[in-house]
Amino acid sequence: MSSEIMEIVLADLLKYYLGLDDHSLELHLNNPNIATKERVETIDDLQVIIYSNDHNPPHFHVKTKNLQIDAKFKIEDCELISGKISSKDLQKIKAFYLGPKGKEVLTLIWNKRRNL
Repeated sequence: MSSEIMEIVLADLLKYYLGLDDHSLELHLNNPNIATKERVETIDDLQVIIYSNDHNPPHFHVKTKNLQIDAKFKIEDCELISGKISSKDLQKIKAFYLGPKGKEVLTLIWNKRRNL
């Protein structure tokens, strides 16, 4: 894995933990089973998210703030597991997945989050 990608992932994690108040940070540090989410990417209004205590198979969520889109995709092949998404938005997700911060980073974050 390139050091550039590692820096992006670590910067995102650092932003997340630095954004917590003292009480929330203490809870996270003392209880590894607390569900946290990590926003991997935002593409227009689509948020790509991985939850720390999520179930297998390894997957990521794609949501909009208004929850018009709430879909899940397998990290392995970007196959839609559940939810509905327009073909236009699906193309955006596939482009992200195939890009430099796609599958490799999703896999890294999934594995890191599962091993907290």
